[in-house]
Amino acid sequence: MDIQLLVTGVIVGFLVAAPVGPVAVLCIQRTLLDGRLTGYATGLGATLADTVFGALAVLSVGAAEAFLTENRMAIQGLGGVILVVLGSHAVWKSKTLSQTTVSHAHTTDHETLVHAFATAFAVTLFNPITFIAFVSLFAAIHVLEAIDGLIDSWVVITGILAGAAAWWFTLATISAWMRSSFTGKGLAWLNAGSGLIVLAFGFYALGNLLS
Repeated sequence: MDIQLLVTGVIVGFLVAAPVGPVAVLCIQRTLLDGRLTGYATGLGATLADTVFGALAVLSVGAAEAFLTENRMAIQGLGGVILVVLGSHAVWKSKTLSQTTVSHAHTTDHETLVHAFATAFAVTLFNPITFIAFVSLFAAIHVLEAIDGLIDSWVVITGILAGAAAWWFTLATISAWMRSSFTGKGLAWLNAGSGLIVLAFGFYALGNLLS
């Protein structure tokens, strides 16, 4: 195994995942509202989508690049709609939060975890900019030229998975540490604010289709 390629993959995966976007907002919001496991599930969904895009970039799947280019408007539009729905739901849910301190003994049901994972995966997957980010970074540091064969490709992809997972695990863990300082009222404001931010991302994505 080429350790340098693995480390490069980890760095690229971390850098692509790290910029603050709608999924980061969702991860923080869900961790504070529903607990650490929901935050991890959100991060896992985003990690999987990041890894899919990273794998496509590493394997130089021309058909995938052509598909994303040709269907960019439809993909971006669907992603925008998903964000608007999630943001609207968060704003609406803020009205129903209790006025009590958040419980440390909060339990999360299976459906919540699956929903957190699936929506984060969908939001990330319906953002072609992630693929462009991978391609741009690989070109800038000449990663593809250093890959020799399928094994090297999967070493880089494994690194991408590890790097993206490291970012989301860190974000959810830090958010979980902050959880005890929020009351129900604080969570209500946080939920409404994060919902409005996600809504803004969604309207921005939809607005770009008209420009």
